[in-house]
Amino acid sequence: MSEPDRTKALGTEPIGKLILRLATPSVVSLGVLAFYNIVDAIFVGHGAGTLAIAGIGVAFPILLVIIGIGQLVGVGGASLLSRALGRKDDALAQRTLGNTITLGVIVSILIAVVGFRYRVRLVTFAGATPEIMPHALSYVSIIVVGAFTLVMASIFASTVRAQGRAARATLPLIVGGVLNVGLDPIFIFGLRLGVAGAAWATVTSAGVGLAIYLIDLATSKAGVRLSLRSFLLSARTTGQILAVGAASFVGIFAASVSTVVINRSLGIVGGDLPIAIFSVVNRIVMFSRMPVFGVVDGAQPIYGYNFGAQNYRRVIATIRYALIAAMSLAGVFWALFLLFPRGFLSVFSHDPSLLAEGARSLRIIVIVLPLLALQAIVGGLYQALGFARRALAVALLRDVVLIIPAVLLLSSFYGTTGVWAAFPIADFASAAVVLPLLFLQIRRLRRMQAQHTLQPAA
Repeated sequence: MSEPDRTKALGTEPIGKLILRLATPSVVSLGVLAFYNIVDAIFVGHGAGTLAIAGIGVAFPILLVIIGIGQLVGVGGASLLSRALGRKDDALAQRTLGNTITLGVIVSILIAVVGFRYRVRLVTFAGATPEIMPHALSYVSIIVVGAFTLVMASIFASTVRAQGRAARATLPLIVGGVLNVGLDPIFIFGLRLGVAGAAWATVTSAGVGLAIYLIDLATSKAGVRLSLRSFLLSARTTGQILAVGAASFVGIFAASVSTVVINRSLGIVGGDLPIAIFSVVNRIVMFSRMPVFGVVDGAQPIYGYNFGAQNYRRVIATIRYALIAAMSLAGVFWALFLLFPRGFLSVFSHDPSLLAEGARSLRIIVIVLPLLALQAIVGGLYQALGFARRALAVALLRDVVLIIPAVLLLSSFYGTTGVWAAFPIADFASAAVVLPLLFLQIRRLRRMQAQHTLQPAA
């Protein structure tokens, strides 16, 4: 399929087949990214012990912020890019892609300078105890300096996917993920770098993936073509990119803030062991969410293209397919976690205390796991349609408005059990809010479709 035909297929190909084609590479790529994040914890746990696992758990919110900045620029640029392609506005598509790349370079430099300068304060704020501090600091010092590779790889994955080139977007991520898995034991055990080795493996593998994207950009004749002028920042284009991408950033930043609150609360009511447990359980649950986010990523170009082309009926059909797929995938993990919690935890550590308490906490946290898919679908829909404020509100709902107060309140009465219980309470309340919003949006789309159908042909 040629590149113009591939883009046109967003408006013509059967939706079920199209979502499968676009979402599968994204599910695979995000799954690989989550998997090698898990592999980091596995090798660290077996190579450096429970405190080291707690260390990368404390560092995790900082890594999330870096990923969120990549999403801020990448998802915002991808949304604007897909809508420009739907309207056949080639000039805007070129300017959007160029501005997105330039913004990525700028924010990467800022992360490196500010992050390294204040790394000790960041780790302390994230909840590191004196025992955990050396491990967390070793990881963060490398991650912030190497943030360029992580941010830019994320940006290229989003913008290449927005052009309907899902396979091209996925291959570099898979290569980087596989490489990370191979480098972890070399750096952690072979070179005896411990936690720092995990950070070096992550940065190096992301750099290789980024190199593949750059080679494709320079040599491929497919996709949006760039000129030097495309990289000059436009205030209007930059503002639109950041406005739409803000929801992704705020969503991930909110997850980072809630992780900090959780780590600090666990440190107060339980100490180092609950922090280590949450580090492991959080990674397991995040891995289960990656396929859901993959479906959301795969559906977004379809939403954006058809919304731009005023084919609102097709947008509605895409919502239905995406919601069924996302909830089904989440349901599979939900069943596995409830049935075999110790099996998942034992991959990371053989510490009896971690396994016993971790199995209980995992079961509590995932009680209503499939409902997370509903919030992801609604947030992704608002982003793709360019409804920045609505997407931002959905992104803040679970991890800021609901989880943080629930953790602070319940932990004061029920200790660590209260922290674990905050998750299903927040997930259920979030679903109760976003479901009516989804119905309202579908109703608006139907009304817009009816008005468009009644318009006389030009």
